[in-house]
Amino acid sequence: MEMVERCIICNSNKFINLFRKESSKGESFQLAQCAYCGLEFINPRPDEGEIMRYYGNEYFTKRTDRGYNNYFSIEMKTEIERIIKLNLKDLAFFEFEEKLHSEKNVLDIGCAAGYFLNYLRDRGWRSWGVDLSKDCVNFARGLSLDVMHGNYLEIDFKNKFHLMTLWATIEHMHHPDLVLEKAQYDLDDNGMLYISTCRIEGISFMKLFKQRWRFYNFPEHLYFFSFQTLKDLLEAKGFQVMKYVTYGSGVGKAGSIIRKTADYMAKKFYMGDMMLISARKIRVQ
Repeated sequence: MEMVERCIICNSNKFINLFRKESSKGESFQLAQCAYCGLEFINPRPDEGEIMRYYGNEYFTKRTDRGYNNYFSIEMKTEIERIIKLNLKDLAFFEFEEKLHSEKNVLDIGCAAGYFLNYLRDRGWRSWGVDLSKDCVNFARGLSLDVMHGNYLEIDFKNKFHLMTLWATIEHMHHPDLVLEKAQYDLDDNGMLYISTCRIEGISFMKLFKQRWRFYNFPEHLYFFSFQTLKDLLEAKGFQVMKYVTYGSGVGKAGSIIRKTADYMAKKFYMGDMMLISARKIRVQ
């Protein structure tokens, strides 16, 4: 186990303990909050060597509140592609894509099975991915995708990327600050970074659930951002936020009128417990 000594956003060492919750293995973890900027995080937490035991094959193949219902199935691929298209539309990706007349390069950090990369490859992009899960990397390579197994922070790339993505990934990372710092370097000038992650702030459906919130998965999720804390971190690492969207409610059963109504409100009135952000790399003078 390792301790977080200082906030990755404001460098404060003043934390408030919020509550404890058990992991899937019955261990108890503490959720802490920075007393100054409000960032939430698990503290103490498994170190980077320990954390992988929570990401076995069952995480991707067995439905729980922490994992997926067979992430490698055709049904899941179809659903993820549907969400991908919605997210890209919300982030004005297709307008951005039209402006790229030369070769287009994309890197998906935490690419999982590679469905997003496969979609962009079909649109003419040169696609790369990186993930810590061997099962996901092997599956993605089976789709003939260029996917590396390992830690993004330890990989050097020869080319720059026009687009980099962190789809439901940044909350899993031990060092999101260092990841954004490296991403700023790996992006082409005026390149774009897309992030989706769970959202803790303001008027949100997550407030209905409190400690039972669907994204309070300990310790798989290590960090919990508000829009403001993520914006502050992005700006500190050389990015300018261009688009911000919220979606998702977790209310009612999938496909029900209650769920559809709640999801509509989540997006229309910025009440979603998920958020999408597009951020442009700012050139260093």
